[in-house]
Amino acid sequence: MRKSLIAAALIAAGVFAWYKFGANQSAGQLGALEYVPADTAVFSAQLEPVDLPSYLSSIGMGPQYYNAAALAQLDEQLQAAQSGSEKFVLALGKQYLSALATPAEISSKTGIKAQMRSLVYMVGLAPVLKVELGDDKAFWAMFDAIEQQSGLSHSPQQLGEQKYRQYKLNYEELALDLLVSVKDGWATLTFTSDKLDPSHLAIALGTQKPEQNLQNSGYLQKVSKKYELDQGSVGYLSSVELSKVLTSKDGNRLAKDVELLFGTELGVALAPWREASCQTDVAAIATSWPGLFASNRFEIGNGATKVHSKMLIPTENSKTVEALQQLQGFIPAGFAELKGPSAMLSLGLGLDVGQLSGAVGKIWENLTTTQYQCAPLVEWQTALKQNNPMPMLMMAGMAAGVQGVSLQVNQLEFDAVQQVPKTADALFVLSASNVKQLFDSVKALQPELATVELPAPGETLPLTDKIPQLAMLGVKPSLMASEHHLMIFSGDKAQQQAKTLSTEQLNKSGLLAFSLDYQQFFSVLKGTLESTGEPVPAELAQLMQTNMQVGMQMKAVPQGILLQSTMQMAK
Repeated sequence: MRKSLIAAALIAAGVFAWYKFGANQSAGQLGALEYVPADTAVFSAQLEPVDLPSYLSSIGMGPQYYNAAALAQLDEQLQAAQSGSEKFVLALGKQYLSALATPAEISSKTGIKAQMRSLVYMVGLAPVLKVELGDDKAFWAMFDAIEQQSGLSHSPQQLGEQKYRQYKLNYEELALDLLVSVKDGWATLTFTSDKLDPSHLAIALGTQKPEQNLQNSGYLQKVSKKYELDQGSVGYLSSVELSKVLTSKDGNRLAKDVELLFGTELGVALAPWREASCQTDVAAIATSWPGLFASNRFEIGNGATKVHSKMLIPTENSKTVEALQQLQGFIPAGFAELKGPSAMLSLGLGLDVGQLSGAVGKIWENLTTTQYQCAPLVEWQTALKQNNPMPMLMMAGMAAGVQGVSLQVNQLEFDAVQQVPKTADALFVLSASNVKQLFDSVKALQPELATVELPAPGETLPLTDKIPQLAMLGVKPSLMASEHHLMIFSGDKAQQQAKTLSTEQLNKSGLLAFSLDYQQFFSVLKGTLESTGEPVPAELAQLMQTNMQVGMQMKAVPQGILLQSTMQMAK
């Protein structure tokens, strides 16, 4: 059990920092890459300097987030903590929050360089964080203060010529060592354990360069070019390296560390996977689905920040890509993009229902007909064949022609007494290859719609005249239709959006789109809570003051599944 907790904590500590600071520049060569093993399963880095104080200020970090009361509460928890390890973690958190509360002073409080670069990776099972320093003395002073507040002192250690601090942290059955060192203007922090391979320690501390590293292997440059990633802020999760833990005892450093921790326990369970046939099959799957790759690009200035993020799940399986591209449907142009005044909420689902059976059938056939020699994979494939999804998809034929559904809420206000919308400016869209034919099919199933006829292009039909029950909603929706779009709207802005959309031609533009304006959305939620007499949580009130919008789109591209998002914040 103790070994399991150690491994879980190390993995959890390693798989973070996907959201990194970025800059709109191409990456230069960074000597620190020479210390990153080429077989790291996780990598995330800011390779171009970013102005850390300006970034924090632009997104509103300051005393309003981490005020004296919040820090005082954390101090109370620190004083009440029973163990030195718990006190150490809380003291570290207190120092961190105190620094965030004063962005202009973050460098002087932490020693981190204002124009910061950083890396996160793994050496075996041990996560490593490297951050560039501007003031070594300030960095060590921060840890001295943490020791004084927690009562937990470090043990001075040395490996070769490199001196470092060792903090022994214990919580119930979990025991970890936090190692902290400074070399050549870079601070290195790593979690390790005496249970792990000692030969990995020199690499984790940066006193020894791995023979194969990200600098000389060319892997980072290769995937950045292949997947069109911004190398200034880039990261990945490698399924190739993770798969070696399943199929070998020593395929990479991670497998060696896992073997040291769980060798006896895992030996029997993983024996089938470590047969030669499984090694071959699993390696082929990992090569076909190499992992997850991401990059960020930031625009910082004028009290505002915009973050453009890209995440790609690539695959070399052309049949899967073909099926996904066949499956995706229509999402309105510019939907969920953060341009100009944003909608409170946007949600779009692009799905070509007529292609659903065919696309899912291709994916299912690919999964069930691939030739495997690996016994566990053959067993899984046999079970899969007994659960053919095609009969369940037959009902989708009733909605053949549907290409997508979208909803945009520009403004919303609830009636506190009646608990219904008081005012709403919103647009609901059903897009199809032939809207009239689809509407006639729906009418046949819904007798109350029998007298409703689609309005002529450019005209509107008040739905409350045809369906009196809608008047109970408190708003007066209207219907507009074109050849490919059936639109139900309420409000002037939504009506204009409907007119613009009515001329759009169908295209396979994506799978999913989403956007949210935090300030607008949580203001409505606050009003709804207040109308019920429920107290408004402090966290919700804080979100109401957050001037932040997020937008996301997911689509199938020739390389795989692409997720693009934008976040913008202002003071």
